[in-house]
Amino acid sequence: MTGEVPADGVIVVGIDGSPASRQALRWACFQAEITNGSVLAISVNQEPGLLPGSEFVLRRRGAWRDDDAVRSALHRDVSMVPTSAPVRELVVTGEPADELLSAAGDADLLVLGTRGHRALSTIPLGGVATECIRRAVCPVVLVPASPAR
Repeated sequence: MTGEVPADGVIVVGIDGSPASRQALRWACFQAEITNGSVLAISVNQEPGLLPGSEFVLRRRGAWRDDDAVRSALHRDVSMVPTSAPVRELVVTGEPADELLSAAGDADLLVLGTRGHRALSTIPLGGVATECIRRAVCPVVLVPASPAR
């Protein structure tokens, strides 16, 4: 059935607009091409919240953007990757790790970008990648922002 996303062979990739997430998207599309799979590119619009800063101030968490801005950025990132694999785009609102894990619940693979060539033990506890590694029910692939030299 031409134009339909296959029911199996789904690779979920988290996109946050960073160079690392764009590299993860390229990797996921390549993997989908060679395995005849499909890609679900997901961006999570994190709800604004307050984090404790000090006893005098509260800092805002994240940069709140409306869904249209997030959807536009996601579409721009997806359109920059030449691929023959089917790619669906999805924007959701919530906590990034929770939403990525929910989307990857029935997927074959979850792909995330990393911002450097750090060992897993140095990723800050509570980070999105760490939480996804801990709780994922499918394999997780971490793709560095730039290829190793």
